[in-house]
Amino acid sequence: MRRGLSVRWRLTLVYSLISVLSAAALLGVVYTLVSHPPKTMFVMGETRLPDGGVPADAPRAELASPDLRARADGEEGLYRVLVNARTDAVDDTLDRLLWWSGAGLLLTAAVSVGVGWLFAGRVLAPVHTITSRARAISADSLDERVSLGGPHDELRELADTFDSLLDRIHEAFAGERRLVATMSHELRTPLANQQVALDVALSDPDAGATELREAAEVALDQNRRAARTIDALLTLARVQSGAQPAQHAPVELDLVVSEVAAAARTDDLAWHVELVPVTVLGDAQLLERAVTNLVQNAVEHNVPGGRVDVRLTADRAAARLVVESSGPLISPEVAAGLTLPFRRGVTDRTSSDRGVGLGLSIVQAVADHHGGRLTLTPLESGGLSVELELPVGGESAGTVGRGN
Repeated sequence: MRRGLSVRWRLTLVYSLISVLSAAALLGVVYTLVSHPPKTMFVMGETRLPDGGVPADAPRAELASPDLRARADGEEGLYRVLVNARTDAVDDTLDRLLWWSGAGLLLTAAVSVGVGWLFAGRVLAPVHTITSRARAISADSLDERVSLGGPHDELRELADTFDSLLDRIHEAFAGERRLVATMSHELRTPLANQQVALDVALSDPDAGATELREAAEVALDQNRRAARTIDALLTLARVQSGAQPAQHAPVELDLVVSEVAAAARTDDLAWHVELVPVTVLGDAQLLERAVTNLVQNAVEHNVPGGRVDVRLTADRAAARLVVESSGPLISPEVAAGLTLPFRRGVTDRTSSDRGVGLGLSIVQAVADHHGGRLTLTPLESGGLSVELELPVGGESAGTVGRGN
């Protein structure tokens, strides 16, 4: 591939060209003024002869006497000598001016190239700093930054933008590493429990059908837990990667919420469901999965005798699904991290059977996929209020229905 001039050389040439053109224009103006002076600048003596004589440019027919004609001829010759001398002096001066102007223009061009080269190098020095530091940064040293000093100019803004990009990349890498580590732990735990149950049963030579059946049930339960984790991970990856094209169609969100709430209803919790008919544009399967995760979280992380409130409202801009449930006290810091993968609102992560810790992560991904927003608010009395806001599509009604 053919490589062009470097930025430093291009800046040098532009600076030099501007300097040479400016100098050439100035010299051209000076040369023009010198070579075409105003006539009033050259006064060759007086316009009248002394002692009452006739003007030197008087018509020869008006010179009656021979003395006057002779006198006029002498003065005319002197005038011509002076004019010729002046012309020769001006021509010589112009020649010298032209020669020295050319030499000065060449000197200006040489000086402009040198000064331009030094000036361009000084201007581009921060760029070299950014380039060298960027080359030194790798996946194992993402905590390093350019940290360019100097005035707050365009190059400083470029360096700060690059540092901000590194911050986001470092955060993404750290999140991916945490996800891989936690995912390995989440998948290893059920597999380890399954292996222990089978090893204990098989190591007992006197184990009967009952013991073997219990071991098989434990292994099957742990296998289902691992399958739920893998299924949730696949759903999360499908939504976040955008591998499949979006298939948005009108979805009656109130019907989806009503069906999910009816399927999750339990007798040990007080339920209140209040919905309005509303239609949104989106992926029906993903929206159903998000609503299911919200309602199931409200049930699984509740307390005995608690409550679950499900409210769906809408206006012309958006539909808002609020799932509010009782439960243990949750700090704002913990609530802010519940949308991260494998985060639960319980202290014991390894022994908890309350889901796989990906429910709200999937809801957050679905909200982002549909241009919506997910808001988590811990309640002072304990529990959590989760609001899923989605843009409205199609026609929606504003009347309250399906209340319970």
